[in-house]
Amino acid sequence: MTSALTPLSVCAVLLAAALLCIPVAAQVSSVIVDSYQVTPAVLMPGEKGTVTVTIRSVSSGSQTSTVSYPDSGLTASSATTTEIIPYVDSVILAEKDIKVLGGNGQFEGYIGLNQIIPLTFLIEAPQKSGLYFPEVLVRIRGGQSLKYPVPVNVNTQISVMRVPSISLAKDFPAMVRPGETAEGTIIVSNGGQVRADNIRLLLATEGIPVGPAGPSVFLIEYLEPGERAGVNVSLKVDQGAASLLTEVPVQVSYRLLDGSVATQNEAISLDIRGEAELGIAALETSPIRVEQGQPFDLTIRIENTGTGDAKSVSATVDLPFTGTKEAFIGKIKPGNDAPAVFTLDADRPGTYQYLAEITFTDDWGTRTYTRQLDLVVYRSYGTWIALAALIILAVGGYFGYRWWKAKHGAS
Repeated sequence: MTSALTPLSVCAVLLAAALLCIPVAAQVSSVIVDSYQVTPAVLMPGEKGTVTVTIRSVSSGSQTSTVSYPDSGLTASSATTTEIIPYVDSVILAEKDIKVLGGNGQFEGYIGLNQIIPLTFLIEAPQKSGLYFPEVLVRIRGGQSLKYPVPVNVNTQISVMRVPSISLAKDFPAMVRPGETAEGTIIVSNGGQVRADNIRLLLATEGIPVGPAGPSVFLIEYLEPGERAGVNVSLKVDQGAASLLTEVPVQVSYRLLDGSVATQNEAISLDIRGEAELGIAALETSPIRVEQGQPFDLTIRIENTGTGDAKSVSATVDLPFTGTKEAFIGKIKPGNDAPAVFTLDADRPGTYQYLAEITFTDDWGTRTYTRQLDLVVYRSYGTWIALAALIILAVGGYFGYRWWKAKHGAS
């Protein structure tokens, strides 16, 4: 026996079939214009150029569905969540005063999360100068479409984009010696009204007597308006560097909002100052043998083994003799020497220890070099030799006279 379906039972079956798959909640995917660039930045009337637009997916949506089915008069269900990847149907640069020569409809497809798609359109500027805003139309299948105006400057002096203002403050030693490493800090500040991204600092030290003692490239991810960041820099000065003010070039680059890269040239000023290093190269006397009671010249040769000029060089000795104990030399250049001459009268014989004190001035101030030296004064035998000679002559004369008198008296 077959029973006929009543109208009530038919409605129940249709309702159960409809409830087999019901979307419960959904999140709409999103695509944005990440950056744009117009080339050239200012078009002349009728000139051709390009508009490059970069689109990016910032969220891949999700959808949750509930599957329901009847079972013994009760309703059971299960929920399923699926990810929705944005699908771009088309990207078009609308012709509004600006003529689009090519590029429309060049892309269609899925965009994954944070995937970047650059698109370039060939345009022709209108014959009238002005600021134009053609719109980029991005159509998303099953999602929110996007309309984005791009400013195109045709022969005007109007700034179409705010830009960061990057400045550098350098904190380095006031002076640095050849062969030393200068440790300093560069403070990078953004004084503009918009954010600067991918800030890059490059030390360009080719052809100068300074090189990096550490990294030569420094990266700062971004700086918001009013923010600052510091990087530590080490610079090695060549041992043979001359004394002069040296500029270390710093090439700064950063990315603007339209994706273009801005550059600027900065410099670190290093005041390289050589340092004099004085010592005694030789020591001599004239005559070579110094005897008591005799005058002699003491010559001290002073050499400069440093990297800077030694100026106002003078020397003194504290020997307990009479005579000139101070000598003024003047300037001694690096790698040279000069004599300091003292004229003295030798005193009693013996070995004398004395201090030679050398005072000089260089770019780092006035300094003194001191060294202990020895001088031997020998006993003088000249008087005894003369006296002995006189005695010998007197005795010889006496015996000669006696011999002569005895000879003549006998005759």
